[in-house]
Amino acid sequence: MIQPSAIALLGVSALWQGTVIVDGLIYEPGGYHPYKTTISLHLRESERVAVPGGFRVPLASDGSVYEVQTSVHQTNGPMLCSGTGTETLTGRSIGYVETKGGKATYHLALPRAFGAFACGRNHTTGADRFVIIGLGDPEAADIETADTVVRALEAKGSLMKGTFRANKTRGPVRYEYDVSWSLTREPSPR
Repeated sequence: MIQPSAIALLGVSALWQGTVIVDGLIYEPGGYHPYKTTISLHLRESERVAVPGGFRVPLASDGSVYEVQTSVHQTNGPMLCSGTGTETLTGRSIGYVETKGGKATYHLALPRAFGAFACGRNHTTGADRFVIIGLGDPEAADIETADTVVRALEAKGSLMKGTFRANKTRGPVRYEYDVSWSLTREPSPR
């Protein structure tokens, strides 16, 4: 449980900063594709809004940087190609902190976290697949993988930290994901 003083501070335009790593592996007949996104998140708290039983503080990207590495390999054969990509996401709302009954939980919906780049340098695919951290409101988006756990803030309301693993299949293609994150809250100067 977080301290009442920390609850009162949520929504004063503080900044959450840290890193999210989405490490995926795609297996398909004849090959496999490692795909790794490292996201340097910078999230600005917006004005808090009332929700039944408490309040919610929306989080908007404030210059978050996505760095991607991908490659395509033949099964028992050579690497066919590799790629990297970098992009900055600013202004888009990507989650919230919600406080109900003295407990603060969080939900992040990270756009373009998987499949956004192909082989080559900054060769975008047009995909906008989301990775979801923390169980929360349904997202009207192309969800690549989603956390199934309600995530509570740690360290007196100043830390988002955790990991999850997930697997899925689409036809003959199998996907594996390892997602980890650590973000800390930096109050705004008064």
